[in-house]
Amino acid sequence: MKTSIDLPDDLYRRIKSKSALEGRAVREVATALFTAWVDERAHVSEAKPQAKWLRSWGALGEAVSGATTQDGSLVEQLHHDRR
Repeated sequence: MKTSIDLPDDLYRRIKSKSALEGRAVREVATALFTAWVDERAHVSEAKPQAKWLRSWGALGEAVSGATTQDGSLVEQLHHDRR
């Protein structure tokens, strides 16, 4: 099926550049992104209705939190490091 999508010029230039650097057609990238988006919805657990990327970010946050050695919250540590 052929379709048209209006994108901001700057975004399209960035997409076109990155696609070219990766040796991929914009159509191929768009198809892969749409496919991943549709498939992600099909695999979301009913027990945890969060998107896959949100669970990944949560896991990353837990890993970072577990890797810290100072006392206090991550926010407190960031404020301390800025000083």
